[in-house]
Amino acid sequence: MEGPRILGRRQFLIAVSAGAAGALLAACAPKASPQPASEEQQPVATSAPGQPTLAPQANGEFVFWYPDETRGTALQDEFNKADLGMTAKWELGEYDTNTKTMAALAAGTPPDTSYLGRWQTCDLAVRNALVCLDDYVAKAKSFAWNNIWERLQKDSISWGKKWIIPYTTDTRALFYHKDVMVNAGLDPEKPPKTWDELQQMAVKITKRDAGGRLDTIGFTPSFGNPPVYLMFLTVLWCYGGDMVNGDMSKITVASSEGEQAMTFLKGIMDAQGGYEDAVAFTKNLSLAEGIDAFSAGKVGLALNGAWVFPNYAKYSPDLNYGMIPGPVFPDKNIVANYDGGGGWFFFKKGHNFPAAWQFLEFIMDKDRQAKICDTWATIPSRSDSGEAWAKLDEQHRRVFVSTANTVRWIPIFAGVLETLSHLATMFDNVLIGGKDIKGELQTAQQNMQLILDKANSFPVPS
Repeated sequence: MEGPRILGRRQFLIAVSAGAAGALLAACAPKASPQPASEEQQPVATSAPGQPTLAPQANGEFVFWYPDETRGTALQDEFNKADLGMTAKWELGEYDTNTKTMAALAAGTPPDTSYLGRWQTCDLAVRNALVCLDDYVAKAKSFAWNNIWERLQKDSISWGKKWIIPYTTDTRALFYHKDVMVNAGLDPEKPPKTWDELQQMAVKITKRDAGGRLDTIGFTPSFGNPPVYLMFLTVLWCYGGDMVNGDMSKITVASSEGEQAMTFLKGIMDAQGGYEDAVAFTKNLSLAEGIDAFSAGKVGLALNGAWVFPNYAKYSPDLNYGMIPGPVFPDKNIVANYDGGGGWFFFKKGHNFPAAWQFLEFIMDKDRQAKICDTWATIPSRSDSGEAWAKLDEQHRRVFVSTANTVRWIPIFAGVLETLSHLATMFDNVLIGGKDIKGELQTAQQNMQLILDKANSFPVPS
């Protein structure tokens, strides 16, 4: 994730691969509706059961969770310095997990608002934990829903209702190391624009030492972001396929596009000596502080995000590299990309929704959000703030903003994290275990469908 990022996707993916997802989602399974909050916990007034209102006045202290102390306290201090008659109190939260969140919900002590990964929307909504935000968004003063990137709007709406306010996003570009390309006899001003060109260049870049060990690799899912098995989804989307159908009722990975995607990934890794070698190589590199496999010249081509720039500027100021949108298959012309990012969740059992909403209004201000995301090296959720953010560093940022409305991410439904563990198993079984692609995709799809069917049986949250 980004520089000193707290978005934790690497840790999240590692946890999934280790099988932690099943336990996590089991904890998230809907149970009986929680008991009403005690009198002192109830919002001042409600427009519907469990729905707080902004009336009569936003004041007092509110608690927000953010999963990084530096950023969390910075948000707290900036809001409190504005002296708006409310006091923000930051507490350490989480991002790609919800263990602390679930414990707080069970105890009836969640924060008023928390910054979490967007994928958590449905898992928390089916627990009747979240405030539905449609009415409040309609009355927002500092932003309009149409200010937000359209693809982020889609991720924030489930069952026809808005559950979160997205705040950051992060797209990918293809980074190419010009010096590595020159050493491989390639023109550093002609990066690969198609997946076939990328494979050809990756093979030329890949070098081994006298002992047969990898010294440089052209391209590997074991470095960059999305790492490891989620590269399958990136290539699947490039073939025009998807993980699930449009109404979120059927898993669709065992399709012809799915087979093409895994066949391509296996082919590109086998051509460089095998995925297992690549994983061991990037995992075992011993690098200095602030240096990654790309800036060290050990990976020539990588899909990565804007969060790397602070480290590259600080620790590798002479790094000779370029960036372009991700590669395509010419007959589809769908750019390889992947995003993520977080949003603000508001909890029904929070104590001071009106003040927490004013905090959101404060940080969603166009210029303020652009400034915050400039510091964080991540893309604002507002398209107009994103444009302002890009203009602060056109050389490095324009490529990311240019794809912010066409990028894709994992589909958001209750139980999605648990389904991803089966994709991870499929990926390793094919690329490391050498098992049959079609059979592994069918097994993954069957297991994922069971989880999706269970999730779709949950009552629609209100």
